[in-house]
Amino acid sequence: MNRILFILFLTFNLTCFSQTQSEMNDEANNEFRKADAELNNVYQKIITEYKTDSIFIERLKKTQRIWISYRDAELEMKFPAEDKRVEYGSVFPMCVSYFLGKLTEERTEKLKIWLDGIEEGDVCSGSVKSKYELDPTYYSKAYIEKDSTIWIPQNINSEIKIFGYQEKDSLSKKLILISVFTKDVEDNPYNCKYGSYYHTQSMNNIKLKYLSTENEFMKIAILKKGTLIDTVYMEKKWFEFSEE
Repeated sequence: MNRILFILFLTFNLTCFSQTQSEMNDEANNEFRKADAELNNVYQKIITEYKTDSIFIERLKKTQRIWISYRDAELEMKFPAEDKRVEYGSVFPMCVSYFLGKLTEERTEKLKIWLDGIEEGDVCSGSVKSKYELDPTYYSKAYIEKDSTIWIPQNINSEIKIFGYQEKDSLSKKLILISVFTKDVEDNPYNCKYGSYYHTQSMNNIKLKYLSTENEFMKIAILKKGTLIDTVYMEKKWFEFSEE
């Protein structure tokens, strides 16, 4: 009788252990799936944020493929046995999930730098954008500084196309253009008297200064080496005054 009770007790405990381990395996697998989903989310956000940098995107996709191969090779190194279930037992699925989850989280953290950005002025930034470039509220418009200087940053996020018109009329002669579009800038297709530019930093000896607001337009002075050479009108919807 005692022998039967012992066998029943042992069977009950083994069954409970098996169920518990199965639950642990499922829990570990779910955690890995969450980590994998987060990695994919970060990866897709980077592709969206850097979509205009085709060379970087190509390299990113290449390194991601290499990383997946590296991850799988690391797993094989960690658990090299041919018959893994026999060698490592019922905990093997759980151990695999933990190991893959850790590698995945490390990869995610490494990639996040392309979304978090780095401080302005870091000479080793490479393909990583600055924190300012990644802030959608920072580079959404052209700025009028406290000294009235017009500042249109190099990496503005908005799809700007700002003409300087001869009159307060968008149908009047176009004298200058700042645009993020290559087709608008290269070879000055609009034949603007004072040229076409991607941003104010590329305007060499020319500077723009705010003079006044007149209805839906802003009157802007064009200065060359500090000397006024002309005035133009730009639509005020593109601008905001700097608070700094």
